[in-house]
Amino acid sequence: MKKMLLLFALTACNQPTTGWPDPVPGEPFVVATAEDSARTNGPFMRIHPIGQHPEMIHDNIDQQPTLKIEEWLSATNPLADFGRILKPGQAMEMAAFGGGLTAGVMNGGITRESQQTNYTNLLAHQMGIKNFEMPLFDKEHYNGTGYYVYRKKESGYPQWNRVVNNTISLLPGSPPTMPEYMGKISNYAMPDGDAERYVHGANCESCGLNKLLLSRIKRYIPPQPGQAFRKIREDVPYNFVVIEEFFDWWMRSIRMTGQIGVYSFNGSILNSGRITDYALNGILGSRPKGVIFTIPRYQDLPYMEWYSRHKLIKRGWGLYISFNRNGIADQIVDASRPFTMIPSAKLHHLFENFSRGGEFRVNFEDFEVIDEDEAFMSDPQQHYNGKIREYAAEKDLAVVDLFDLYQRIHQGGYKTDDGVLVDGTAYGNFFSSDGIYPSPLGQAIISNEVTKAINKHYGANIPLIDIAGFVQTTGFQK
Repeated sequence: MKKMLLLFALTACNQPTTGWPDPVPGEPFVVATAEDSARTNGPFMRIHPIGQHPEMIHDNIDQQPTLKIEEWLSATNPLADFGRILKPGQAMEMAAFGGGLTAGVMNGGITRESQQTNYTNLLAHQMGIKNFEMPLFDKEHYNGTGYYVYRKKESGYPQWNRVVNNTISLLPGSPPTMPEYMGKISNYAMPDGDAERYVHGANCESCGLNKLLLSRIKRYIPPQPGQAFRKIREDVPYNFVVIEEFFDWWMRSIRMTGQIGVYSFNGSILNSGRITDYALNGILGSRPKGVIFTIPRYQDLPYMEWYSRHKLIKRGWGLYISFNRNGIADQIVDASRPFTMIPSAKLHHLFENFSRGGEFRVNFEDFEVIDEDEAFMSDPQQHYNGKIREYAAEKDLAVVDLFDLYQRIHQGGYKTDDGVLVDGTAYGNFFSSDGIYPSPLGQAIISNEVTKAINKHYGANIPLIDIAGFVQTTGFQK
């Protein structure tokens, strides 16, 4: 109580001004060669939430795949009962749409191994589906876009090394493109994206990363909006669909929006009272069965706990935090109330150099801090997850409650059905080193949550993954 009163007093008596100095981050990491720059300082870096801060990325390293995922995938399962999903005589044809979680983003990149351990691929295995095809990177380019590993886990504040060997080569041009993937595709998810990217295709504004990745499957870039889904259905006449449409959209708004409000996420639900996404209706045009996901809170992600306000309050005797709105430092953060700071090189520098017992002084830009009101406005449980459930009921979709799962893992002590302890902290076993997307273990847990939702909603009987066996067979280590 004494510390809280002191914080109030300091804020009231010593309000920040526009003259406050902003700490200068450390010297940026210098990319050694043009080849390295093309691989790691180009658009793929944006997959990692800290990719635009090269000061946080240190050494380029080589690394080989470590998991025996193909051995696990080769095992057979009991025959699945699909309940009321299929009509008599139908065979299962599954397709998936979504963002980074569904695309296989892991450790800030996409690799052949992360695609193989993606929850949709694991789900297809449990279903016994032989015709589900991830757009895998070839065996020579197994590290795909490249990825990031924690450099020092003992320091408390994360830094990364960049894995650069055996990555995909870009084709020259303006803009550069990726070699086209010519095989069958069942998973159409895009990192930092959603199905709307297919609607806009090459005309999408501020979509450099997605335009690059769409060039890998350019036969689905439509000449007219909405034609992509028609083309996909012609190539893969799916009767079951996985839709994980909103999470990346939500995180983009959290990380890049100044004044966060409900309209930052989807203003249409305020006008119409329901989800009206054009892309969703395009995906569900043939009325397939399927699943849709709720949105977890950003507060349940390690990404938002790397630089915790709780640790900051414990270390300092005075916190002076303001943020610019309308170009001046006119908003004061009440340190006794919930707030979050967006991870960046500047924030890392502040925490690294803030001595215990000192004063913490900083003026952030508006998008760098989320105050209490913005936290409420960005809570998906308040404004959106209910609409997802309504939409699911209308379209006869099962609901996978990621909100509940992530919250329970964040609270600690969560165990899988077969007793594996799950750690949702930054260096734990559920999330990968980007602090946003799951590890292979996390993907297996999510696959089981999808299976449970399908079994319950459609009266199906699809076997769950033996998580302990998955860990043992693949050799996964956190």
